[in-house]
Parts: sequence; C-alpha cells; structure tokens
Amino acid sequence: MKNNSIKAILFDMDGVVIDSEKLYSQSETNVLSNYGIKFDDSDWQFVKGCTEKQFYDHVYLKYNPQVPRKELIIECREFLKKLFSKKLEYMEGFKEIHLYLKKKFKLALVTSTGPELVSHIDKLLDIRNNFNLVITSLDTQAHKPSPDPYIKAMNSFGLLPNQCIVVEDSIQGIKSGKAAGCRVIALEGSLEKDLLVDADYIISNLYEMQKIV
Repeated sequence: MKNNSIKAILFDMDGVVIDSEKLYSQSETNVLSNYGIKFDDSDWQFVKGCTEKQFYDHVYLKYNPQVPRKELIIECREFLKKLFSKKLEYMEGFKEIHLYLKKKFKLALVTSTGPELVSHIDKLLDIRNNFNLVITSLDTQAHKPSPDPYIKAMNSFGLLPNQCIVVEDSIQGIKSGKAAGCRVIALEGSLEKDLLVDADYIISNLYEMQKIV
C-alpha cells in the first residue's frame, strides 16, 4: 500500500544494496578457522548487521582466540578486501529500483560498516553516487540496534519518522529502524522470513518495493 507522506528511503548496505553477506561469511570463516574457531548458526545470526567492533567483541568474549585482536582484524580486512575486489556486486534489482526511487525520494545509505571499507566498496562500485547521504559506523556513537544511525539520517534530511521508510535484512537493523519510529521493509535472503516478523513489510526481492512506495 503506497503512502504519499514518504519523503525518504533509508537503506542498509550489506545484504540490501550490495550482495556481500556471503563474502563476509566466507572471509570470516576462512580467517577464524586458522585459529580453530567455527561459528554456529547462533553466531551468524548474532553478528549480522553488527559493527566491526561488535563482531570482534563477540569473537573474543566467546572464543578468546590466541592472537592479538589488532592482528586478527587486519588479517580479516585484507582477506575481505581481496574477496570484494573479485566478487562484490550489487544486489539483484537494486540498480533498477534505484532508478525508480531516485525520482521520488531522498535516498540514504545507513550502514554499520566503517568508512575505510565503505571507501573500498565505493572504489569498486561507485556506491556513494546512488545516495544523497551516507552514514557509516563513525557517524554515531551508538550503533544498530540503537536507533541513532537512522535518527542521524532523518535529522540530516530534516524529516520525521513517519516520512521515512527503512530497508533492512537483519534483526539488529529492523530493531534500529523501528526504534527510530520508522516503518521497516525487511528483505529476505540473509535471514529466514520467520526471523523478520518485526518488520512492517517483508519482501523476497527489491523489485517488490514498488508495491509499497
């Protein structure tokens, strides 16, 4: 159901705009296995949508790998950058839905990813050119599931929550968008549909956004 009060669409990045979730998993699985760590399903569910700091807090709290934290972070970053350079692509349907949305709405990218990796992604895909505003992990002190990243985006646009729709694929992101007072569209793929039930709308692909906005 379309709503004429909507003025902006606020997109999460990983698993929504870019098809990166499987590349993160591949990178993290590869590097962590060097230290005898194997994530289970609960680990993957927990870290989806989190910041780099939150990810390594979880790794060290639960598994306490015998490697300096800074060394592990650098190893993972370098592996991921190489993987991104070879395989990173936009999510199916993003470029098409972007052409439709940019004529009608302000568009923001609101990600828990740090600015260094966002810059690397921008060099590969020119991702910033798709958005009027980009919020990274350094732009707020609190991160998803806190509402602060989405509140920051709304304030930058001078808009109210009822004028914005959030597009997410993680539990952390859905909580963040809802806590900010926005309606949330959840994209299936990174998580099963039954884990996305707190969203206002659930879509199986980005093309379906046209039915909502």
